[in-house]
Amino acid sequence: MLEVKLLLTFPVGIEDVVREEIREKIDSCIIEESPLDTPGKLIIQLPESKRDVVSSLRSVDSIMDYLGSFKVDKDKSALDKICQEILNIDFPEDFRNASSFRVTCDRRGKHDYTSMDVEKAVGQVLVDKYRLKVKLEGFEANVFIEIVEDACFVGLLREEYLRGRYFVFHHPAAIKPSIAYAMIKLADVKPGMTILDPMCGGGTILIEAALTLSDVKLYGFDISEYFLEGGVLNSEAMSLSDRIIFKKVDCRNLSKIVDFKVDRIITNPPYGTKPIFKINPRPLYLKCLIEMSKVLAKDGKIVIITIKPDCVKNALDKAGLKIEHERTVKHNDTNPEIIILTKNG
Repeated sequence: MLEVKLLLTFPVGIEDVVREEIREKIDSCIIEESPLDTPGKLIIQLPESKRDVVSSLRSVDSIMDYLGSFKVDKDKSALDKICQEILNIDFPEDFRNASSFRVTCDRRGKHDYTSMDVEKAVGQVLVDKYRLKVKLEGFEANVFIEIVEDACFVGLLREEYLRGRYFVFHHPAAIKPSIAYAMIKLADVKPGMTILDPMCGGGTILIEAALTLSDVKLYGFDISEYFLEGGVLNSEAMSLSDRIIFKKVDCRNLSKIVDFKVDRIITNPPYGTKPIFKINPRPLYLKCLIEMSKVLAKDGKIVIITIKPDCVKNALDKAGLKIEHERTVKHNDTNPEIIILTKNG
């Protein structure tokens, strides 16, 4: 039976969510966690027939066919090491038979060489070895090299893995869909529940909920008509506009608008750090959490992600809430906390 190895990348801090989703969707596979001691990555080995299932994983950010990995230095000698390792890799038949290829390098950390240096060096090695044509656009095969500090990963990016998901409208402060999925899983939603995002922006959390859950009611509120229109566009792009009710609501007046109890509130409030969101988060979080608590069902939960956890914790007593769970995740260059709240008593 033919097997394939894939390299999965996901936000640091949701490892348990990724493992659970893999167990739910793939009945037999071998998992290698944190290859080369690099967090936020795992290698999965599974039957070729299960390849398509992996592309349905919602907790991961990227997937590529894994070809190899090795340690590299941060000075320019790394270029020779990378080229030698590339020479030692036996590239698969579909790559060797491709009409053209390109090399893409994603590099994080401080190095004495650039991503373009890597792309040029590796491209030349592959041209010399396989006599293939390099094309920067319209290429057939994409060799992907990712360097994270002193760890180098080599693989092939396939078209079915290049998922932009549903971002027709790009909200300036949107979270990754993988983190939105993790928040939904951590919320422990049951069939028949009502889910509300009272600061929904472009609708990322609600769209992930609609794609992940059935038999739930979904509401998305925001004070901005512009962002609400973006959320509608994103939901329409995924044919989900009939699953989500969007409405202009100021979260600070939530209890005046909502005349029903909400089972799960899952939201990504503004942090107050971007120019477009220049606000004082402390009074905003206090008022909004008080209002969320008023509409929350007795056994309901609030799942919130923020880089301002103190603003949440300082509001707990007045809002009548307590922390059930908290964890830090990696989101681009920030380290926000996911906090799960329940009612006191």
